[in-house]
Amino acid sequence: MPASLVERARAAIERGDLLSAYDLARPEGASGSSPELAYIAVLAMARMGETEQAMRLYELSGLSTAKDVDSQALGARLLKDHALQDGGGYAILKRAAEAYADVYLRSRDPFPAINAATLNLLAGDRERGAQFALRALEAPSVADPTDYYGAATQAEALIVLGREAEAVGAIERALSLPGANVGARSSTLRQFQMLAEHSGQGHKLASVIERLTPPAVASFAGHIFKADAEKEARLADAIDRELERANIGFGYGALAAGADILIAERLLARGATLNLVFPFRESDFIANSVLRAGEEWLKRYYAVRDRAADISFATLADYVGDPVQFGYGAVVAMGMTRLRAHHLCTRAVQLVLWDGVLRPGAPAGTGHDVEQWQRTGGATIHIDTADVDRGTGHQHSKAPDAERRLKALLFADFPGYTRISEAKLPLFWARVMAIAGQVLVDHQAELDFTNSWGDAVFGVFSTAEAAADAGLALQAALLSVSPTELGLDRPTQMRVSLHYGPVYVGEDPITGRPAYYGTEISRAARVEPLTPPGSVYASQPLAALLANTAPEKFSATYVGKIDLPKGFGQYPLYALRRRPNKIL
Repeated sequence: MPASLVERARAAIERGDLLSAYDLARPEGASGSSPELAYIAVLAMARMGETEQAMRLYELSGLSTAKDVDSQALGARLLKDHALQDGGGYAILKRAAEAYADVYLRSRDPFPAINAATLNLLAGDRERGAQFALRALEAPSVADPTDYYGAATQAEALIVLGREAEAVGAIERALSLPGANVGARSSTLRQFQMLAEHSGQGHKLASVIERLTPPAVASFAGHIFKADAEKEARLADAIDRELERANIGFGYGALAAGADILIAERLLARGATLNLVFPFRESDFIANSVLRAGEEWLKRYYAVRDRAADISFATLADYVGDPVQFGYGAVVAMGMTRLRAHHLCTRAVQLVLWDGVLRPGAPAGTGHDVEQWQRTGGATIHIDTADVDRGTGHQHSKAPDAERRLKALLFADFPGYTRISEAKLPLFWARVMAIAGQVLVDHQAELDFTNSWGDAVFGVFSTAEAAADAGLALQAALLSVSPTELGLDRPTQMRVSLHYGPVYVGEDPITGRPAYYGTEISRAARVEPLTPPGSVYASQPLAALLANTAPEKFSATYVGKIDLPKGFGQYPLYALRRRPNKIL
């Protein structure tokens, strides 16, 4: 019997695949038709660290008025996250502690009791924290646990009471009990990391945190080579040793013949979760990266593909003979690796089967991938492939005559423009468009091209970080314009969409000005009408790039797979914000 939607969403939460859990649960959960799916959707957002969106969905779905313990405890959890992440301070932290205490007093459930204990401790009330820790320990499910959460709660209570050595034993027991899945472990890990960070007892919790940390997430890549059973067996043994040594449980990459397929096979043999990220349309990828190394790879390709947990595409555009498209797909896969590692509170690493030769400036290839990963602070696990037959390799077709480059794209427009009276249009131009112009001037060092028509703005930037910074700066600056100035009744803000991808560069034959064009520009334009006024929506490639280059600066909230207009298919989108500073 097929698994229900709730079962599938729960399974995604348990394996730490928060994006899939949210995608599965959000449609019915947001409508309020399924409280259980609403709970899973909010929990997925909360675990991703996206507190603001989680709180909105919590209210929208009706969970805030639900009377069950789980829903009420989830509301207290969101208060806690707000206090720790969004500048709420000790007052909101104490409010969250008391919210958990209230749930406990009405339910006698140890889960809200242990959270009340931890939050009181963090808020400086050690005595009240100890009181609730003792109450949690009194619960039969915690005193003599039979599942992971019971034993993990016991460990947390012991930590609050200052009995760290005993907590180590409780965690060891927790990891041997039912329910010790990756999702549960990562949730407990965040709680213990918070205790370590804010209690000044990090050294005492180091061994507990190490045991709880989920398996690492690997971005994998390598050379295409001809099939050779003897040489592949040696490589497979080396891959298995490295997977075990680095404790890798998740992999992100493409599925080219040779290294990619071999690594993917070994990940699956280990029981790891495989996520495939193709650089462009799959049929073109098979022709250029699988079949060129021999027909025997095709059967292995499909055997692996059919067992992947998730398949995504940097773009669904055709391959046009441009090697940059391969490099683009690799960088997107690297960013998705880091996003998953962030969600799981674990390490991101790179695993490559590689000859060790760096080719500075190359647009693609394993050397390019290693250079990009290490440039952004990543560690690489290198397995040498010196003796494989790479006689096939990438045989790129002739590139198009037009120049192509990787660029970040910004589209913005003003949704209330058609309601502005004729008499107010000069004021709109002098205020709103002037602000947009000044923001672009402020970013001109990284701005390659800009254009406007009516209320719309288009910008081409050299980096994803520059486009993100400009988009957020634009929304912030527009708050200075009162809607009453323009005769409007809603905030004076634009819709801003961002994307990153390969585009053509040329000259506009009509105006003689520089021109940027291509499928990725059309895709970026389709995102903008779906963006709420005042928000900045980013495509998955741009969010992935930011995860590589500026994870401390920007927060990308997953909003789901959205149907783009005009036949551009479903596309994963993220709401972009500046990352707040923690206050404790």
